[in-house]
Amino acid sequence: MASAAIPFIFPPVSIDREYYGDGSMRQIAPISPTLHLGADHVLVISVSRVANGSSHVVPRDGCPSLAQIAGHALNSMFLDALDADLERLDRINHTVAKVSAAGVSVNLKHVDYLLLSPSQEIDQIAARHLRALPWPVRFFLRGIGAMRRSRGNLASYVLFEKPFCRALIRLGYNDTMARRDEVLAFLGLDAADAERSLISADVPMPERIAA
Repeated sequence: MASAAIPFIFPPVSIDREYYGDGSMRQIAPISPTLHLGADHVLVISVSRVANGSSHVVPRDGCPSLAQIAGHALNSMFLDALDADLERLDRINHTVAKVSAAGVSVNLKHVDYLLLSPSQEIDQIAARHLRALPWPVRFFLRGIGAMRRSRGNLASYVLFEKPFCRALIRLGYNDTMARRDEVLAFLGLDAADAERSLISADVPMPERIAA
């Protein structure tokens, strides 16, 4: 519960006379702990859709609401740090390649990573499931403008209802399977090894979860 205590939405949780909240509040370099533990391959799963380079402007229906501002604040706290850390990793990998080509020895190493990101905007999926929220939560969100046409940015942080969670599970499964060969190659597995691992672990498929 402490790990899920998103600021401004859920209260901090008391554990052994100390209060704890979501660790992403201060995790400005989310990949750093993995690298300090010695990893040279990192599988990164993001909840933010990677921009395809096109500039799509979302039409506004007036001044941004309190919910929109809060949603952007939470995104900057939880999502932007990962993008910045990946940019830093790319620069270090580029530097390592340059100095290695020049025959210079540095205390740096190349780190391969594979980024998996959703093919759809999470807040747009949330907007389709707002009615699944309990009515007191809907009443509060409506009061701060989170139930408008302006998507479900803030609502996606409080939507723990089954329809939304199942939609996310299906999206994650389908997006990963669409890049199945790339993931297997990164993990050093072939298709047969992957099938045996899934069968032995009895991993539930989205169809079973949805049922």
